[in-house]
Amino acid sequence: MKIGIVGAGAAGLAALRHSLNSGHECLAFEQTDKIGGTWNYTDQTGLDSYGLPIHSSMYQGLLTNLPKELMEYQDFHYDGIDRSFINQEQVLDYVNKFAEHYNLYPHIKFLHHIIKIHPLPNEKWSLREKNLETNKITDHQFDAIMICIGNYSVPKMPVIRGMELLGDKAIHSHFYRKNHAYELKRVLIIGAGPSGTDIAKIVSEVAEKLYISYNTTFFGETRENVIHKPLVEKFEGSKAFFADGSVEEIDNVIYCTGYQYVYPFLTKECGIEVENRWVKYLYKHIVNVEHPTMGFMGITFRVCPFPLFDIQARFFLEFIKNTSKFSKDEMIRDILKDIEDKSASTAQVHQIGNALHQTYFDDLANTVKVEKVRPVIHKLFQSLCGERNVEKNYRILNDEEFIEVN
Repeated sequence: MKIGIVGAGAAGLAALRHSLNSGHECLAFEQTDKIGGTWNYTDQTGLDSYGLPIHSSMYQGLLTNLPKELMEYQDFHYDGIDRSFINQEQVLDYVNKFAEHYNLYPHIKFLHHIIKIHPLPNEKWSLREKNLETNKITDHQFDAIMICIGNYSVPKMPVIRGMELLGDKAIHSHFYRKNHAYELKRVLIIGAGPSGTDIAKIVSEVAEKLYISYNTTFFGETRENVIHKPLVEKFEGSKAFFADGSVEEIDNVIYCTGYQYVYPFLTKECGIEVENRWVKYLYKHIVNVEHPTMGFMGITFRVCPFPLFDIQARFFLEFIKNTSKFSKDEMIRDILKDIEDKSASTAQVHQIGNALHQTYFDDLANTVKVEKVRPVIHKLFQSLCGERNVEKNYRILNDEEFIEVN
């Protein structure tokens, strides 16, 4: 088969490695001049030199949300790093070594922007791309397409009365890079997921006051000088009004409110729609039920990312050997049953989380008869229970056991 892969971040590299290993002819298209996707840091925000949106949301001082033991491809390990929670440069170095080890670079077209993907008869695909250096537009035909563009580049903004009047005093975390702009400022962070709590720690080192506003979900922990607040009901000038009736004077706001799934290059004939963060309809969160030779890598969240990319790529490559094995009706029934079993809202359809982590991974392996992810990965992930203590270190002993080490 000839397979087209969109993106050369962590998911795209897993897709490329396994596709080549399965004997397929592959081309991966990367819009930037580097592999690694969101793991690349740049001071730039907004648009790049080609007028395209900056993809990365990386900021200075980031440490991984998960220990590196849960951020490895299945048979390629970090080398020479003792601590478990590592920084952006170490992850990017690991990704580069992975690409070098498996000789992936010759199969990647850098600075190539995807213009359009359109289905052809017999479940083949037309892909039109533009060489950003030469402006040359080229059409390709593929037997299968793997979409690997990540989920952390198009901000999802809340709707809060008066927020439009804040102007440049408020940004989404996608545009946050360094804390120096917030020195001696009164800063409000909205959202307490991984990015919200991490940025709160970093900004609180220089801010006069740091408030973090959230509903019920709080990830990890913050410094002692971070003030916890309920949801913001409205802004009036420099005042933030909270759900408990309290009011605070604010200089700056950082929205850590997540991201949207956006696929501007897919024509409507591809059959993909997005409804409030639900990408419809994807069998096992991967296969486009309308055109099952199109797969999406890394749609799911609250999950171990690198093991996820591995198992999803292996699942899809096995699945496309016989796309008629499961009918469209069967796949849609499976999707709707999954949503019903989880009692998921549309925004939470693609959430996996602790309780379903091994269930989902094992289901992928069992459905198409591929090798399972090691049980120890799920055990370590579940032991963390969404908590993040970057001072802790772990060691995997074997396929079943891990220990905490000093």
